Amino acid sequence: MHVALFTDFHPATLGGIQTSVNALRRGLERAGHRVTVFAAPTPESTEPDPDLVVLSALTGVRVNGFAMVLPTPDNARRIDAAFADRGPIDIVHVQTTYGVAIAGLRAARRHGIPVVQTVHSRDDAFIQHTSPAPYLSALAVRLLHGRFVPHRKSLSHNGESRAARQAWHTMVNHARAADRVIVPTEHFADRFRAHGLDRPIRVISNGIDDELLDRARAATATATADDAKPRGSAADFTPETAGPLRVLWCARLSPEKRILEAIEAVRRTPGCTLDVYGSGDQEAAARAAIEAGDLADRVRLHGGVPQLDCLTAMAAHDVLLFPSVGFDTQGMALLEAVAMGLPVVYCDPDLAETVPQGGGLRTRDPSVASIAAALRDLAADPAQLIPMRKALSDHADTARQSRLIAQVTAEYTELTAARSDDGAASLDGIPTAPGRLPLLGHSLAALRGALPFVASLAEIGPIVRIYLGPRPAYVLTTPELIREVGFGEAGSFHREELREAMHEVIRGASNVLSGTPHELRRRMIAPALRQRRLAEYTVVAADLANAWADALPADRPLNLVDEAHRLVLDTISATLFTADFGAEAKREVRANVPWLLGQVIQRAALPRAVRRLRVVANRRFAAKSAALRGQIAAVVAEYRKSDRDFHDVLSALVRHTDPETGARLSDEEIVDELILMLAAGVGSTASIMTWVWHETMRNQDIGDELRRELDDFVAAGPVRPDHLVALPYLRLVVLETLRFWGPWVSTQTADGPVTIGGVTLPDGAMVVYSPYLVHHTERYYPAPETFDPDRWFAGRVEEIDKKAILPFGVGARHCPGNNFAVMTITLATAALFARWRPEPDPGYRVRPTTLDFVPSPAELPVVLHRR
Repeated sequence: MHVALFTDFHPATLGGIQTSVNALRRGLERAGHRVTVFAAPTPESTEPDPDLVVLSALTGVRVNGFAMVLPTPDNARRIDAAFADRGPIDIVHVQTTYGVAIAGLRAARRHGIPVVQTVHSRDDAFIQHTSPAPYLSALAVRLLHGRFVPHRKSLSHNGESRAARQAWHTMVNHARAADRVIVPTEHFADRFRAHGLDRPIRVISNGIDDELLDRARAATATATADDAKPRGSAADFTPETAGPLRVLWCARLSPEKRILEAIEAVRRTPGCTLDVYGSGDQEAAARAAIEAGDLADRVRLHGGVPQLDCLTAMAAHDVLLFPSVGFDTQGMALLEAVAMGLPVVYCDPDLAETVPQGGGLRTRDPSVASIAAALRDLAADPAQLIPMRKALSDHADTARQSRLIAQVTAEYTELTAARSDDGAASLDGIPTAPGRLPLLGHSLAALRGALPFVASLAEIGPIVRIYLGPRPAYVLTTPELIREVGFGEAGSFHREELREAMHEVIRGASNVLSGTPHELRRRMIAPALRQRRLAEYTVVAADLANAWADALPADRPLNLVDEAHRLVLDTISATLFTADFGAEAKREVRANVPWLLGQVIQRAALPRAVRRLRVVANRRFAAKSAALRGQIAAVVAEYRKSDRDFHDVLSALVRHTDPETGARLSDEEIVDELILMLAAGVGSTASIMTWVWHETMRNQDIGDELRRELDDFVAAGPVRPDHLVALPYLRLVVLETLRFWGPWVSTQTADGPVTIGGVTLPDGAMVVYSPYLVHHTERYYPAPETFDPDRWFAGRVEEIDKKAILPFGVGARHCPGNNFAVMTITLATAALFARWRPEPDPGYRVRPTTLDFVPSPAELPVVLHRR
């Protein structure tokens, strides 16, 4: 099994979490598993570690002395690259709740890998003890965490402070994002349950690395100096041999650990010494307390030391002092003391779960006075330590990592087996996007900024749940999952809801058909879009582009969005039906198709009940739809009567007979397909065309290169069909525009249960995918927010995963008019920029609208100057 461990502490730094993670890693490796560790950096030089991936930290920012990492796109790229380079990862095991752990969660969701989280520490207590403004600090952490990990609003009340409640929000929601949660003690598990955690919780103790433990015991066995021997018999405690009570501290020097209280308790206890192993923020305060109490001969600071030094030091002391309260969930030093047979003085009743009965002494309360009283009692009668050591000896090997590793790997195995047994994971494992509001769901977030909203979902997981009002929808964020749907591997889908929204104007076109009817219809319309026909349409499109460009007004304001829609509508209608008796239909198309298309999009977005309330708009929609269908149906009837080939789309549709079935399209079916082609052109082709113009004007280098190419091949002459292959740079600009401004949403509805990425969705589930999302994911396109036509050059284009190129969809829903659209855009752009130098309005900021499936500029105001 290949396990990815994520921790916010570099393995070479000192601390309980680091010690636990290192022991887990070595235990897994000794058990035959492969481990890759992802961690924060450390400024100190360390030994090279080929299985360690260090993430980028914020420059100059340190928290409690440790580097701070955020789940940035750069770190996501590092993780994804490591996953790709190092082979398949079976389990992601996160060990903290901060930036590295968040990055691990998100990486696991991107790659569909099960997640285990071990929760080591009480962040609520840590913030309470260490922050000058606990509530504000805890709130800031929660808000930052909630930007990356979905947070539920609800949290059970447990009488804690406001600061603690904010911290528990972060801890619980981080745990909810995992598939399995491990905690080291039962009392800590109870706290999570009390705060409403509904994920499976397993209690598995932290462990001590077997090799280190054996080395420490071997060092103890060979020790000869009196101060290096454990005192475990009555002879060791005679007045002649007893000496002072040798107290040991092995922990961080920080407020929550209570080092200052420990020093004060020793000061109040004559005949007692204290050796302090550890470093931290309160080291200076500890030195000051030693000096103020004249304790230099009794309290010694040794600084931070490796775990082996702490273990061997335990053999040379009489008792471990562990005074923290309400912070430690288990305490690595307690486990080490038990393993080395060192009695413990502790204050927190919860820690009795870690200290075996009879193996230590719990103070009456956490006060300094009570700690000092316990130490004085032991100093006065050190023979009490003998039965304590005996009690500990029965538990000396319970914390060996080798004894615990099987419990951890059992959790791994159960999770991976659950994913593979029936190929379907639970719906509960699908993360919900942050920002869901009561009743509205994510609708408000989508309305405020649809493009950044959908782009943000890629980091959450391969499938992300969003809510459109109260209804859930499942967004696919990887091209692999999109292909499962597109190629029918996931199951069957339909578009009945879209059909219902548009049935007055388009009743049964190929975009709303499913299954066998959809396959047959695609075969029936394919001849109209074959290369031979496309060559004929190109002549018409070039003539229209030249005439349009020649007629544009010079030196006065012009909205290129309107011009693009006009040109595309003229081009499509001219290639649909060229016969003279189509003139009235063309006028009807120009007058009503744009308005009808806008209404279709609005109606599709509205719940059925709300749609019915729009009485006036519905009547107008029905009337205009009937008029348009009537005009086009009349043209279809005339074409049938003439039985001639006018070298246009309608001729191909009317005359074609399917060779497999002998079927021919009815007049009604042809009307549906013609209106669909018109709507697609107005809504999508015109939008991409306008974005090509905008990006060419916005990026001077791109505009200059395009004009040079046009000067070389088009010059002052008209644009011709053969220019389509003579303008390679323009082709790159069009390709990059299709990536950068591709469709932002496409939906289908499950026709029965469907299985996508190992997750079974129920009948009727809405499945959403967004080419825009994939096109703006750094995993597939480096620097996705940079408009870079050169990425499509030979030598670079090979780096792009072909599965991630989705501007025209994939599989059965791939747009059949893609070549026609690219042809129209290319010829129009060449005609415009060969003749004109568009000057954008400097006072207008171009903004995308998402009223259609393809984003469109709201306006593109310019003044045209002749070249």
